[in-house]
Amino acid sequence: MEKIFEGAISCKALLEAGSRNCKKLYIDKKKNTKDTRYLAKIAKSRGCEVVFCSREEINELATGKTHGGVLLVAEEKQIPQLIETHVHGFLCYIDGVEDPYNLGSISRTLYASGCDAMILPKRDWSFAEQTILKASAGAYEKLPIYFVDSDEELVNYCKKNNLPILCAHRKDAVGLYDYTFESDFCLCLGGALRGLSSTITAASKQNIVVEYGRDFRNALDSASAAAVFSFEILRQKKVKAR
Repeated sequence: MEKIFEGAISCKALLEAGSRNCKKLYIDKKKNTKDTRYLAKIAKSRGCEVVFCSREEINELATGKTHGGVLLVAEEKQIPQLIETHVHGFLCYIDGVEDPYNLGSISRTLYASGCDAMILPKRDWSFAEQTILKASAGAYEKLPIYFVDSDEELVNYCKKNNLPILCAHRKDAVGLYDYTFESDFCLCLGGALRGLSSTITAASKQNIVVEYGRDFRNALDSASAAAVFSFEILRQKKVKAR
């Protein structure tokens, strides 16, 4: 199914990633900038038709008002199953996220911090793809993402591929800044309300907790937790590389 994506950042991410079929790029004919010239160039290199037209024509095609004179017609994102791949490095399983803005924010954080793959419970996010893409500043398109059908599937995959499971879970946990992360692992983050399933926590090599600076009994939201963990992982990588 084809969709219309809006805004230069989202369109740029789709064209640069090259992971889906981009059909037609619309650019406001009055916008002759470095960015629009770059978009037109990369679109043509991908075999994508480029159409320069009036802002009124673009407004008729767009659903929002923040497109900035740039639209792209492209196919829906196809997310593969984890079991069909062989992924190593820093994998992050995100469970319990329902809001597309949160998923976009998490995608942006994980991509920026160098995460090798985000894993999600299988569901249809196509209805919110535009929102996720914008909220992630295009990172949702560039970050490798995989689905699992169940928590058991994730646990079995990690066991088969010698990937230790690390859980953001308070029981029997060590502090985040006291743990040295392996080069290959799967970090599991649950939602602030439900947390992680017993299937996941039972398979955990080590539970890890973010130690607070105040007596605060509530969990961080998923996007905040992803940021704290992923950039500590990046910090440790940089220290090891020195």
